[in-house]
Amino acid sequence: MKRVLLRGKPFAEPLPEGFLYHGLSVFTTLRVEGGGAPLAGGAPPPPPAPRRGPRASLPGGWGFPGGLQAAFPKAPCLRLRFTVGEGVRLSEARPYTPLPPSLYREGVRVRLTRYRVHPDLARYKTGNYLPYRLALEEARKEGAFEGLLLDAFGHVVDGSRTSPLLFREGTLYLLEGGLEGITREKVAEAARGLGLRVERSFFRPEGLRGHLLLAGSGVGLLPVGPPPPELLPLIEAFLPRCYTE
Repeated sequence: MKRVLLRGKPFAEPLPEGFLYHGLSVFTTLRVEGGGAPLAGGAPPPPPAPRRGPRASLPGGWGFPGGLQAAFPKAPCLRLRFTVGEGVRLSEARPYTPLPPSLYREGVRVRLTRYRVHPDLARYKTGNYLPYRLALEEARKEGAFEGLLLDAFGHVVDGSRTSPLLFREGTLYLLEGGLEGITREKVAEAARGLGLRVERSFFRPEGLRGHLLLAGSGVGLLPVGPPPPELLPLIEAFLPRCYTE
């Protein structure tokens, strides 16, 4: 019989060992904006999306007692996370605080880290998340907003919490080899609507000439450094609209 202590006290939750210790799970995240459609960023399998805003209801087995509005009556926007593992289904919600608007005008800094994505799992948002956490920690220590990860061949393929894109000479490149984030795909769709070319490609660090962008449900579309004028409509289209009056 196994005995487990959590903070020195018996822990009796029947969580499977693969879920508890080995990251055997997948998850997705949603940003729910008051009065607007939920924006997604993550990997399959997502649950059915909430209907609209913090008043949204969640499908059977995923919802919160009393609904999201009762749980967060004063939050204009929420960040939801759904995790599925062997015999485990978790729903999490917390108030979402958007980044300062100035960052979308001035941009942020990124750091190319020494960490690499898993060769088999890089396209999926799984609980096997250690390289991403280490990359973010390295970036933060250097004063950067985001840490970039490589694949086994030295290509820049992902960010620790966002999906990187590259804009150069009228073309928006989706960096291959990492998580195919939902927000990134929506950005690509919007870019085509604005008349930009969209391509997929692998890039080594020395090939990242142009302007980097970071896409994700938590940030929308965030520029690295001040964005060129032709990108402003695309960035504006994905601005989080969660600021209080």
